[in-house]
Amino acid sequence: MRFFRAVLPLLSISFDIALLVVIILDQFNPLMGFLRGAPFLVLVSLTFICSVATAITLYRIWRQS
Repeated sequence: MRFFRAVLPLLSISFDIALLVVIILDQFNPLMGFLRGAPFLVLVSLTFICSVATAITLYRIWRQS
């Protein structure tokens, strides 16, 4: 449980920053198509899964204390 408490928030933050960078890059150069295709969908999916797992883990820790 300690591993999830330490690593999941860091993964969530790093995926959020990566997604933010991709969105900003797409706004500056939309012809590159950063928001189209499988890599973007994988990044969004990983961000969503990691954020939900972080929320569940931190909620469980909060409820136990």
